[in-house]
Amino acid sequence: MKIVTLLLAVGLFVFNFSGVSAQAEEQNKGDHKAKMEAQRTAVETACATDAATTGCTGKKVGKGLLKCMQEYKKAHKDFKFSDSCKDSRKELKDERKENKMKNKEAEVKK
Repeated sequence: MKIVTLLLAVGLFVFNFSGVSAQAEEQNKGDHKAKMEAQRTAVETACATDAATTGCTGKKVGKGLLKCMQEYKKAHKDFKFSDSCKDSRKELKDERKENKMKNKEAEVKK
């Protein structure tokens, strides 16, 4: 009888722990989504004049804006992105990279 009770207690502990872990994982995903949305908005704002110059007005980050601007830059070697646009694009890239590293670490722990 003691063994059954002990096994039941261990099973409940493991079940509770996995639920807490899943909740923390979901919260991290939500935090990342919010950060990424803020970064996308910052890039769109900082690169608005560059987007107008390159003819990429109306496009969004994640929907072709960065690709469009990069293609323009390849075709027009004398074109330079503004400093604010460069900085905001770098921050977006760093955020993506940081999240990718966190995901790899989480998979290794599993």
